[in-house]
Amino acid sequence: MSFLTTYYPKKISSHLHGKNVYLRPPEYKDWQEWSQLRNENMSYLKPWEPTWNIHELERSHFVKRVRFFEKLSINDEAYSFLIFEKSNIQLIGEININNIQRGVVQSCSIGYWISEKKMGLGLMSEAITLIKKFSFDDLELHRIEAACLQKNERSLNTLKTNQFNVEGLAKKYLKINGKWQDHILLSCINDKHR
Repeated sequence: MSFLTTYYPKKISSHLHGKNVYLRPPEYKDWQEWSQLRNENMSYLKPWEPTWNIHELERSHFVKRVRFFEKLSINDEAYSFLIFEKSNIQLIGEININNIQRGVVQSCSIGYWISEKKMGLGLMSEAITLIKKFSFDDLELHRIEAACLQKNERSLNTLKTNQFNVEGLAKKYLKINGKWQDHILLSCINDKHR
């Protein structure tokens, strides 16, 4: 049983299903497949991510990560989902909802990655569509934010395809691959909440 089934409020679904992908929270049993996929994509992912921990791919690190997101989800602060391709039930990436803020803000930010072999097939776009629906309908948030490196044109185009609008440039916004780097900031607004 997924921790989401146990801990999420009853109105929140633990699995998100699309036409070609489905999303579900990470479980301890996913470590080997997750670690292998990350290892295979290491050189591809490193330019776009924070510097990897030296224990990044070890089981103990993965277990801590699952527990960390479990705690955050119980507190409605963040939610993590692994992305699986439906045709072969294969793990292809991950998408996370972070920094949930309630009160007058009602917003979150998202971050994601996908296997290089699955780029350009529309699978990440579909995953973002599912996360938007989850964030707006289940979590009842008003705003989703995303930050994208200027040179990451694929990610920028994927966000724009999913109705994210560019809001501006944040100087030295995130420390990516060991360096503070400028990011394009984008947002998507829930038009149902006026």
